[in-house]
Amino acid sequence: MEKAEILRRAQRAEPVAGQDLSGMDLRGEDLSAIVFDRCVFDATLMDGADLTDTRFIHCSLSRVPMSGCAFSGTVFCESQFERVVMASSLLRNVSFVQCGIDSLALSEGTLEFVNFMQSKLHRLLLRGAALEKVSVTDCTVGEMDLSGAKLERSVLMACDLRQCKLEGAAFSTVVLARCNLAGKRFSRQHFVNTQFMDADLTECDFSHASIAQANFQGARLSRANFEKAHAPNAIFMEADLSAAVFADAMLRQSLFVGAKAPGARFASADLYQTNWTGAVLADADLTGCDLTYADFSHADLGRADLRGAGMFRARLHAVTDAGAQYTDRARALESEPELLAAERWRPAPAA
Repeated sequence: MEKAEILRRAQRAEPVAGQDLSGMDLRGEDLSAIVFDRCVFDATLMDGADLTDTRFIHCSLSRVPMSGCAFSGTVFCESQFERVVMASSLLRNVSFVQCGIDSLALSEGTLEFVNFMQSKLHRLLLRGAALEKVSVTDCTVGEMDLSGAKLERSVLMACDLRQCKLEGAAFSTVVLARCNLAGKRFSRQHFVNTQFMDADLTECDFSHASIAQANFQGARLSRANFEKAHAPNAIFMEADLSAAVFADAMLRQSLFVGAKAPGARFASADLYQTNWTGAVLADADLTGCDLTYADFSHADLGRADLRGAGMFRARLHAVTDAGAQYTDRARALESEPELLAAERWRPAPAA
């Protein structure tokens, strides 16, 4: 099919099906609202084309430059990408559905309301990009470069991100639930109101990071490093914190309810008004911590080291603390007999 016929069909919003458009020069052309079905784009020149509301269905795009295109309402469905360049482009309300992506450059671009669904993503380059309300769901993720990117109100759900480059990326109100990020380094990075629920963060480095109001509920954080992290109001409920390091961290009013933190190190951390109800802190290092108003009700503090920790009105109701060491226990609140009796009450067995 000749270029003139392509443009004629574009003007009439007629579909183009089963055509090989390899090598065609479509730079700057108006291709809006057209449907390309089972078409081949190999080295097709498309820089600056208008692709508003355009549909690519069962198409193959290889070595296609598409920078500067108008991507708005564009849909790529069951299409294959190889070495496609969309760098420095604005993508708004764009969907990639059941696509196979191998080398797609979106570096320095702006992505708003962009969805990657049920796709295979490999060598997806988003370095320095701005992502707002972007979602990656039910996708297989290989190499992905998000270094220096800014993510806001976005969702990456149940993705294996261990091959993802995240250096210098900033996260604000981002969901990373059930993602595998084991071993990643996030030192000095910013995570504002980021959700890490049920994520694998084993041996991750969050030292000096800003993670205010981050949610790590149910996350695996064994041997993770939070040294000198700034994490007020963070949530670590039911998280695995085995042998994790929180030395000198700022964790005011954070929730550790039901957390498992045997052998964890909190030396000199600010734990003012934190809640540890039912947590396991056996063999933990809490030396020099500010534990003012902290609640350890029903916690396991067996052999924990709390020497030098300030415990003004810290609650020790029904704790298990055989072998624990204190120097300020006199200012803490011990078990409340009436509450303890109520908790232990059981109805009499039926006759």
